Amino acid sequence: MLNQQGSHQLSHVVPTIKDVAKAAGCSTATVSRALAAPEKVSDATRERVNQAIAQVGYAPNIAARNLRRAESKTIVALLPDISNPFFSEIISGMEDVAHQAGYQLLIGDCEHDPARAESYFRLLSTNQADGIVLLTSEIPKALIKRADGQADFPLVMACEFFSDIDLPVIAIDNHQASCQAIDYLVSLGHQRIATLSGPANNPICRERLRGYQDTLSAHGLGDKACVAEGDFSFRSGYQQGLMLLDSASAPPTAIFCHSDEMAIGVLKAARQLDIAVPEQLSVVGFDNIGLSEYCEPELTTVSQPRNEIGQQAMQSLLHLLRGERVIRRQTLSSHLIVRKSTGKVNV
Repeated sequence: MLNQQGSHQLSHVVPTIKDVAKAAGCSTATVSRALAAPEKVSDATRERVNQAIAQVGYAPNIAARNLRRAESKTIVALLPDISNPFFSEIISGMEDVAHQAGYQLLIGDCEHDPARAESYFRLLSTNQADGIVLLTSEIPKALIKRADGQADFPLVMACEFFSDIDLPVIAIDNHQASCQAIDYLVSLGHQRIATLSGPANNPICRERLRGYQDTLSAHGLGDKACVAEGDFSFRSGYQQGLMLLDSASAPPTAIFCHSDEMAIGVLKAARQLDIAVPEQLSVVGFDNIGLSEYCEPELTTVSQPRNEIGQQAMQSLLHLLRGERVIRRQTLSSHLIVRKSTGKVNV
């Protein structure tokens, strides 16, 4: 741009943290961490960030950084899919405890997208949130895992877990819950019991599948195992239900589903194929969402203490924020609720 004398008028561009991140070859979250808590990054990373700061001429606003270090009084609840009714009671339990402690709860919907999860973690590195309760394991581990396997920020997991990251976890015993459901179906005379799992890479689904397989084997039915994979949704339950029930070989007389939504989808598939429930097919769900008691027929399901899970998860996170001792694994009780979607095998 030319001024009135015809010379170039230079505009001064203030370097930002993004410029530092680009020069250092790392994320803005890593730069923020190196500035706010240098002990939490490696020596190599810290040196690389310092060199990049010098290179681009970045001058951190110390006053602003100190202000951001104050508590935000905000907790993030990170969900994989906010449309899933399973999470409503967990969020309610979290909200009750957070409100009493003077915190506000921000609901983060990842929509099964790791990039969206990263945007919520950025709230921690910029001190816009104090901690996160994770209700999903569908996030890049690099966001939370240091070289020593510990978490970088105050984090608690509810319902799910990582096998290689040491985070406080509040959950049920998914293996035992699955065993109880299959034991019940076997007691009704079922031998051809299929299971409709959630995503195969999900830790809780692996535990439920292990319970299914262990229990069938214990009853001498291991060779009759039949596994289909869904994604916890009504749609996948319906689609996989059609596949299981319309197979050329002998269809199952019972299906154990890893979510109530999938079980309700299976009920729809059975109606479409004129298969009577429970006379010809028994269906068991998991979670005891509100709709399970009001579908037709009413759904037999594994009940999780969802409100208590939410309360305990928030209490654990508050303990972390206060620097208090936290129990690393809290296992809450589940139980099987028998309704009208299950019955004895008709010989």
